[in-house]
Amino acid sequence: MQNLFIYTLKFYSYFLKVEYSLTAWISFIFLKLKGTNYKKRLKDIKDINILRSKLDHNNQKRLAIFVAYHSSHEIPQSNINHLSILKESLFEIIYVHNGHLEKKVKNDLKKIGCYVICRENIGQDFGAWKDTISLLEEYKVTNNLDWLLLCNDSNFCVGGKNAKNFKDKFRNFLNIKNSKFDFICLNCNYEGKKHFQSFFICLSKVIIRDNKFKHFWKTYIPINNRYYTIKNGEIKLSQLILNHFKPKIIFSSDQLCLKIRENFKTKPKSITNLLPQNLFFLEACFIFNKSTATQKINLGIRKLINSLEKYNPSHVFGILNIMYLESPFLKKDIVRMGVFEINQIDELLNSNQLRITKKLKNEIIKFLINEGSPYKYLKFRRAAVRKGIPVSKNLYEYLPISKELKNIYYSRNMQ
Repeated sequence: MQNLFIYTLKFYSYFLKVEYSLTAWISFIFLKLKGTNYKKRLKDIKDINILRSKLDHNNQKRLAIFVAYHSSHEIPQSNINHLSILKESLFEIIYVHNGHLEKKVKNDLKKIGCYVICRENIGQDFGAWKDTISLLEEYKVTNNLDWLLLCNDSNFCVGGKNAKNFKDKFRNFLNIKNSKFDFICLNCNYEGKKHFQSFFICLSKVIIRDNKFKHFWKTYIPINNRYYTIKNGEIKLSQLILNHFKPKIIFSSDQLCLKIRENFKTKPKSITNLLPQNLFFLEACFIFNKSTATQKINLGIRKLINSLEKYNPSHVFGILNIMYLESPFLKKDIVRMGVFEINQIDELLNSNQLRITKKLKNEIIKFLINEGSPYKYLKFRRAAVRKGIPVSKNLYEYLPISKELKNIYYSRNMQ
């Protein structure tokens, strides 16, 4: 009887995925029949000539397309922190909002130095990048750029010392002449097919002017479907284009491994509270005591990092990168996907290292509470499927690496 219930749930989830896909395609076809195109989807594009003129006169020809989705009546403090990094890194910014924004919010964004475009929310972030790049191509902006940054607000930006250190590091990479890399990204995802996560990818002119890059955006179909966007947007962008160029990964796992080792030398402590709640069995990688040899500690830390690399880095490395590599970014779905608990995030936000403002802390905690954990979606499976939330199982529990480490963990604790 229990097996029948499990198979029924699996079939229902599969049905909901198919329904989600069909609904997205039918919606797009309907809009296409109505004559939709990027010009009709984009609003407030009258400032594009001003932007082109400014870029022509700038010594640093850098442009960021920042895609956002939030309340129409205020700008999240997290987004303001993110925009501040980009402005101080000498980027002109097109702030593309997937939906309506009130006039006051548009004016506030313009005061920050953004060119504001609102659009119909079709195709999520990749749809917004496609439409904006199409506009830039029409106005012949892209060919004059040295750097084009594609980013979005799917991360909180905590600001403070971490933001300053990140900005300095990012600017140094941008200023390197005759660099050996063609694009800059935050991390590389080895979960499934290797790809570079698209919430922060900075492309050099070598890629911007590449015909394959232009063809990718010209032929990309903006569909309102999470799984389609990841497969045909994020992953395909890496497979067809980025994998043929040289990356500079700001928060690499090798760097993280070195920093954790340094921390153990100067201030030995357990890092279990910095790991995802559901991956408790990772303790099997680094069960040490005071007499444990340095070589064994180093091997344990390397095994921990190698194990974490099998998962989504923006999730599992989230707190580790903030604490050890001084990253200012924290994924917004980190609690909703069941990776961390709110009390872990609250402890992080109260740490002396971050020293974030009370306003930003309240904004982050309120957002996470409203989003909830996977348990919130047990009765709302359609919403769970559309957001990619694992309601019937731990997101990472059944991966081969998880099973292997669980066996090690339990065998040690049974002794």
